[in-house]
Amino acid sequence: MIGASVQGTSHLSGGVPCQDAHGVCQLPSGEWLIAVADGAGSAARSAEGAAIAVEQALSALAITLQATHPTEEAAWRVVMSVCFGVARDALVKHAEQAGEAATLRDFATTLICAVLAPGTLCVGQLGDGFAVAQDATGQLVTVARPQRGEYANEAYFLTMAQAADLIETQVISMDVSALAVSTDGLLRLALKLPSYEPHAPFFKPLFDFVVSSADTAAAQAQLTDFLASPRVCARTDDDKTLVLVGRAIS
Repeated sequence: MIGASVQGTSHLSGGVPCQDAHGVCQLPSGEWLIAVADGAGSAARSAEGAAIAVEQALSALAITLQATHPTEEAAWRVVMSVCFGVARDALVKHAEQAGEAATLRDFATTLICAVLAPGTLCVGQLGDGFAVAQDATGQLVTVARPQRGEYANEAYFLTMAQAADLIETQVISMDVSALAVSTDGLLRLALKLPSYEPHAPFFKPLFDFVVSSADTAAAQAQLTDFLASPRVCARTDDDKTLVLVGRAIS
C-alpha cells in the first residue's frame, strides 16, 4: 500500500498549502484501512480539518474492527457511521478549543474511508472523492463516486450539521486485487464523465505498478513524482491525493 498527497499548481502559485490528507494502516488481523480527506478551498483552516479527520477516522476504524468483526452489511454500515461520527466530533472539539478565532466551518473537509477485508470491501463516502477497485479477473469497478448536491458546485463536508445523514456506504463482496482511493483533484483523469466509469489507461498501469513494487519507499516516491508531473498538472491544478493498494490473490 502506498499513498501521496501533492499540492496543486493553483495552490502553489497562490502560496496555499496542500489541503488534502491521507492515512493508511493494516490491522494485525490483516484488514487494510484507508482514509482520504480534501479540505474545502474556501475554509480558512481546512488543511487542519482534513488531517484531523483522517487521523481520527483511522483510529476509530482500527479500534472498532479490533473489537468486532462485521459479516453483515448492516454491521458494516454501523462501523462506518461510528468512524465518521468520531471524526466529526473531533472537528467540533478542535473548533471549540480554537475559541472565537475560528468556527467549525473553518475546518470543512470531505472524507472517504475504505476497509479491505478478505472477500469484502466497505467504503464510506462524504464529499467528492472516489474509489475504484479491480477484481481478481482484472475488471475495474467504481465503488465510490463523487457526491453531488442539489445545486451546481454544492459539496458535502464533514462539518455540516446533517453530515451523518449524507454518508453513503457501499459494502461489496469481491476479491479485490487492487484499490485506488482519491480526492477529486484526479477526477477528470481517472473517471469517464458523466458515467463515472473507470478510465482503464489511468488505473491499469498504476495497479500493475503497485502490485509489482518490491520497495515501498521507492514506490511511494515515484507516486509522488507522478502526481506532481507536468502531464498530470496539465490536466488539473487542484491538490491531488491517491492511495493505492495491490495484493496477490491466491
